[in-house]
Amino acid sequence: MEKIRRSDEPVYWGLFGAGGMVVGMALPALLVLMLLQGLGVNCFHYFNVIANPFGALMVFCIIAGCLWHGLHRIYHSLHDLLIKPTPLHHYVLYWGALVLTVLAGVLVFGYCMIKNGILNLSFA
Repeated sequence: MEKIRRSDEPVYWGLFGAGGMVVGMALPALLVLMLLQGLGVNCFHYFNVIANPFGALMVFCIIAGCLWHGLHRIYHSLHDLLIKPTPLHHYVLYWGALVLTVLAGVLVFGYCMIKNGILNLSFA
């Protein structure tokens, strides 16, 4: 009897699906609000949104979802470009998505903690 090999693809497809929902629903709404803000309508101030922990979580989820969705799509688009994906492609794209997601979390939540006085970066 042949042993079935486990795959990590369901995890990536789940993140791809969640990112697709974010790209399809939340990102357009955020872009419209940012466009209105740029036109002079005072909808919100971006940095005030990130200062609120719930707003920071929302912005982080949008950024992380877009990253995972985009990089997973690039990985599977290699077939369309007649490039056979190798483990190197797999590691570079998925680890890149992970590193960029962690960086986005550090920046967004770091700003939130600084703005709320939880984290103090005074060097004096």
